[in-house]
Amino acid sequence: MRTPLTPFSCCNGTVHGVRWGKGPRLLAFHGFLDNSFSFKLLAEHLPGYEIWAIDLPGHGQSADLPKIEGSFIPGWLIPLGRVLDDLDWSSYTIVGHSLGAILSQLLAAVDSRISHLISLDGLGPLASTTAENLDRFQRLYDSRQRSFIRRQYTTYDDLIRSRYRGVFPLSEQAARAMMGNAVNFNGSTWSHRYDRQLRNESIWRLDESEIQAWLSRVSAPVDLALFGSQHWPGYREVFEQRLAALQNVRVKYIDGSHHLHMEDPALVAQWITTVLNAKNALSDIH
Repeated sequence: MRTPLTPFSCCNGTVHGVRWGKGPRLLAFHGFLDNSFSFKLLAEHLPGYEIWAIDLPGHGQSADLPKIEGSFIPGWLIPLGRVLDDLDWSSYTIVGHSLGAILSQLLAAVDSRISHLISLDGLGPLASTTAENLDRFQRLYDSRQRSFIRRQYTTYDDLIRSRYRGVFPLSEQAARAMMGNAVNFNGSTWSHRYDRQLRNESIWRLDESEIQAWLSRVSAPVDLALFGSQHWPGYREVFEQRLAALQNVRVKYIDGSHHLHMEDPALVAQWITTVLNAKNALSDIH
């Protein structure tokens, strides 16, 4: 049986999302260029929980980003803090995937209302040295007149098939589930719905010492699931340092693709349920 979804909005209608189910509430942050529907299949396998999944700014049905050149990861945090203010829960368990995991980790470093993080395939943002940042800024400056064209697709199926390719390809099941919330149709052609500014380069990245300093301020417990072993080759030392920076972290390795929560939602939901049951059992003891 399909779990019915209910749309919601906050922050004066600039942030939209959907929620599924009944029970203890979980707030969900999706990955880069994904949207709230990336949790649709997972929600079907978490019937005992109420999943509130937002469209991050610039994604899905939420408003576009402020008109700036380039992005800066900490710049997302104040708008997300306003989301927490508007929802006004006493505490937050956040399920974050990829970019959503990274943002929830940095947000937890500065917001004590976040009581638990369930992070799917993401641990801290990409880092850059000062020289790399300057080189990237130069490219951004030199391309300041650049515009990002919204690619048009003749049919809806063509639009879906475009998500089969890319750095993290999706299966047809995953693509169709997610694209139900992030498409435009102008009467003759289809296009993906997201702010084209997201395609621009980062204006500046944190360096590795700064990232680890942020992670060290996360007091909430972090349950981190890593999907497959292909994402950290060559970065093992950095990964271990980031883990060590966290005050309270448990890691689960699960074989699969970057979007495993959409490709095998039952498996990921089983792990999440185990994590939440353990948390509830510990709360009962105390």
